[in-house]
Amino acid sequence: MIKITDKKNCTGCYACLNTCPQSCITMKDDFEGFWYPVVDYNKCINCGLCENVCPVMHKTQENNEPRAYACINKNEIIRMKSSSGGIFTLVAEHVIDNNGVVFGASFDKDFTVVHSYVESKEDLEKFRGSKYVQSKIGDAYKQAELFLREGKQVLFSGTPCQVAGLKSFLQREYDNLLCIDVVCHGVP
Repeated sequence: MIKITDKKNCTGCYACLNTCPQSCITMKDDFEGFWYPVVDYNKCINCGLCENVCPVMHKTQENNEPRAYACINKNEIIRMKSSSGGIFTLVAEHVIDNNGVVFGASFDKDFTVVHSYVESKEDLEKFRGSKYVQSKIGDAYKQAELFLREGKQVLFSGTPCQVAGLKSFLQREYDNLLCIDVVCHGVP
C-alpha cells in the first residue's frame, strides 16, 4: 500500500486512487490545501498497484526531441477568452472533429476546479482560461482509459504531474492519446 512519509514525494496526481481495485484510497487535503492519498487499511488487500503506478516512485524518462512554437488562434473571440493564445481550442476541435474526447480543467457547480471531458465543440468553452489551482482528477484517468480502449482519440490537458499520473496509470502507450502539459508554476 502506498505510504507518503515525506510530502515532497507526492504530487497529488490521483494515479493511486484511480488504480485501486478496492477503492480504499481517498485523497485528503492537508492544512495547506495539498492532496495526499489516505488508505483505508481495513479494505486494502496489499496488491501494490497503487505503488506500481506512482509516477514519483517510478520515474520515467521521456525520449523526445523538444521543439518550441509560437502561435495564436486567428479567431480573436476565442483568443480573448483563452489564456495562452487559444491554441488548445484548435487542437481540441480537431480531436472532436475526429470523433474524439477532450479532457481538461473546469469549474463545477460548487466552483471547485475538477477534471472532466467533453465531446462537443460547444462544451470546450468551460476548459478555456487558466484556473491557477490544481484540478481534482477524480476518476478522469479511468474514463480516459475506457475511451482509449474503445479506440477513440483522447486529448488530455493537465499539469505535468497530472499527465505523468495518467501515463503511469495507463501502464502502456496509446497511439490515440494526445497529451498537453500546461506550464505549471508549481501548484499555488
